[in-house]
Amino acid sequence: MKKLLSLVLCMMLSLFALPLLTVSRPAAGTDEPAARTAADEPAALPAAAPESWDQRQTVTVCVDGEKRAFDLRSYLIGVMAAEMPASFPEEALKAQAVAARTYTLYKQALYGADKMPESHHGAQLCTDPNHCKAWCDVAVQAASLWGDSSALYLEKLTAAVDGTDGMILVYEGKPIAAVFHSASAGRTENAADVWGTDVPYLRSVESPGGEQSPKYRAEVRVSQSAFAAAMKALEPSCSFSGAAAGWFRDSRRSEAGGVISVVVGGARVRGALVRQAAGLNSANFRVAADGADLVFTTTGCGHGVGMSQYGARALAREGRDYTEILLHYYSGAQLLKKSA
Repeated sequence: MKKLLSLVLCMMLSLFALPLLTVSRPAAGTDEPAARTAADEPAALPAAAPESWDQRQTVTVCVDGEKRAFDLRSYLIGVMAAEMPASFPEEALKAQAVAARTYTLYKQALYGADKMPESHHGAQLCTDPNHCKAWCDVAVQAASLWGDSSALYLEKLTAAVDGTDGMILVYEGKPIAAVFHSASAGRTENAADVWGTDVPYLRSVESPGGEQSPKYRAEVRVSQSAFAAAMKALEPSCSFSGAAAGWFRDSRRSEAGGVISVVVGGARVRGALVRQAAGLNSANFRVAADGADLVFTTTGCGHGVGMSQYGARALAREGRDYTEILLHYYSGAQLLKKSA
């Protein structure tokens, strides 16, 4: 039964997850000092300690349609560069490194040797953030990501990975689905409210700092016809007729404010499905008709489950270390250091 729930959770994560953060060069006023070196040549990763557990592990990843093998350390540094701004505080980056390492091991255990998706072309993971985790080749892309700050930020991400070497989150002795998102609207979401599957370590908790995200509040305008077509493709029982003001009714919201479900075109659907159809930052939305369009306003960014990246940033700024951050967001999970 537990295996079945894990498979269901993975399928729901793959269906409804959307990109979390758009990583770009740090702007003025971010957490980090000015760059100290220029990056005009391919970057090289700092050497790992001889006893590095991460470097002894191998992970296969589908990159541009081809299966490639990496040591876990190198892969995680590429994930970090793609998933969280390197300007974030050290303890937030460490929390992200542990979450990414844990999720990698969770996926490896879930798929095993013979259950990998066809889209992976024989690899354990892929670089599609909608399905696994985003990843970039820092040796090639460091300069385009960080410009003159390349050496500084690559060193910082590497330190976050090495500083948590082999550290993972477990529940009942197994790596957890350590999902994360960009910014919560004051609280994280229960996994059951978003994906319909209860996960004991993915429960709603208070989460500060979300309002610091540039995507915390957003507005999306979509034509009524385009939205109706997108919804019908996802849920054929939806029927759109009459004034658009009457298309939406009886929404049910979570404790965190996200739409668990809502009647759309006569059919009750999950809020995550509306988010997908309209291309919204989150399922915490309001909608109004405006002429031939629908206007959605959202709060927060991402699915809202698990660790909030801006929440981790806020907690780190308050003086919390990465272990406190992780155990706050993944209720009931335990930290375990792999050494063999």
